[in-house]
Amino acid sequence: MKSFFLSLICLFSLSALSTAQEQSLNDFNREYSRRDGIRHFTIPGFLARLAGNIALKDEERIDREAIKPLLHNMGSVSIWFTEDDGYVDHRDIAQLKENLLDENYEVLVKVRDGRDDVEVLTWGKKDVIRRLVFFVQEDAASFVMVNVRGYFTPQDISELADHYINKSSRKL
Repeated sequence: MKSFFLSLICLFSLSALSTAQEQSLNDFNREYSRRDGIRHFTIPGFLARLAGNIALKDEERIDREAIKPLLHNMGSVSIWFTEDDGYVDHRDIAQLKENLLDENYEVLVKVRDGRDDVEVLTWGKKDVIRRLVFFVQEDAASFVMVNVRGYFTPQDISELADHYINKSSRKL
């Protein structure tokens, strides 16, 4: 009987740990998913990889080689965005980012160009990035958030970034 209760406690603890990094995103989804002008959908990992492989056929061979390791390790993709009449309060977005940072997410990239903001947050364990969350805000009314689950190494991301940096410098 004692081992049954101990097993039950361990099971609940593991399930709590697995959802801990999703709590803020789940709360955001519950808050905004039913509002007019806000859309949310999730693409399962196998469909995301299939679509990515189809899209890669149109890319140059060098680009395919750079993208393939990330695509191979991609899991499900969740996307939230506003339509014409939708609105997400900038304070709620700031609170979501703060909550994610409290949940051990780290800022990977932050870019501001005039009124456009792009921010990428990551969460991972032992040099493996398990979540990438992209925030894109063009103005007060336009918002896109993409949550990518997967198994990415910093080396894979660095090689992809280096590839596109080198490619853009060759065009100049």
